[in-house]
Amino acid sequence: MTGMRRTHRDMVKTVLILFCFTVVCVFGAGSALGSDQPPPGTYKKTCRNIDYSANQNKILNASCKTLSGSWKPAHFSSVSQCLAQRGDIENCNGTIECTRVGIPSQGSYRQSCFCCRMVGTTLSCYCITKKNVSRWTSLANAGSYGNIWNDNGVLKGGR
Repeated sequence: MTGMRRTHRDMVKTVLILFCFTVVCVFGAGSALGSDQPPPGTYKKTCRNIDYSANQNKILNASCKTLSGSWKPAHFSSVSQCLAQRGDIENCNGTIECTRVGIPSQGSYRQSCFCCRMVGTTLSCYCITKKNVSRWTSLANAGSYGNIWNDNGVLKGGR
């Protein structure tokens, strides 16, 4: 009879272990399946482990690549506002930002510059040099130019 109790006890332990394992798997899978899809944007090319909450309208956490190649923790809190303004959610040197809102459309600078934004009348971007290095550059009174271009990593404007 002692052997039978031990076998029954071992079977109960096994069933309990399997039950606990199943509960953990189901709840773990449920939370992974219930996570929100990250919003669109070019940041997805250079950011990973993106944790987005649609209810909070935020990218809660992400790891984004810097220009030097290291990874930096990042977050962003104005998702719907950026998208409503037809902006791009972009990784700007390891920081997630809303870019391309209200920037001048004239000129070729947008082909070799990124993370462009307007502050007042000044356009600022990272622009690629001939040596393929990114340089932060600004152009005052950008809206007054008929043409804007990247001159070896420096924004230039003319008529």
